[in-house]
Amino acid sequence: MPASLYKPGRFELPPRIRAEKKPSDKLATRTALIDKIADLRGIETVQRRDNTVPCQVDIYLCQDSKGRRRGSELTPLFCSLNCDGLAVSGLDRWAQHKVISRGWGKLEADRVLVCLPRDRRELGVVWKILRRAYDNLYNPSDKLAGEQMVSTWDWPKFSRTTLQ
Repeated sequence: MPASLYKPGRFELPPRIRAEKKPSDKLATRTALIDKIADLRGIETVQRRDNTVPCQVDIYLCQDSKGRRRGSELTPLFCSLNCDGLAVSGLDRWAQHKVISRGWGKLEADRVLVCLPRDRRELGVVWKILRRAYDNLYNPSDKLAGEQMVSTWDWPKFSRTTLQ
């Protein structure tokens, strides 16, 4: 079993208040989130052309940490944006656990569907989640210097019973 060489930084989130209603600046905060995502380095957006009403925009990382263009088969999906929320890839298990347990999203296949922000406070939290995923996908080689990244959450689970 490979040793855990990289331990992700501390990741804490405040609980999301579900009953809170602040629709007044919802559009402004979502536009600010889109602007922040657009300012990230090395991304490429692709709008799906499948004629569905809630259109979806997929955001890929097209450069590595050194700024070199990746091949099309190596381009990881960073997130997908639609009217339901942001489906974020690249979160480690601890971050996934925190997002789900604090009410900021739900697990959907191998990604986390994060709720869209309703106000400036929520924008900061959603940006923190996206930044964590971006850092995990964009700079994994810089953190490990060629070693395999294994979180303690990803270690195998063994049963302590003698049943075989």
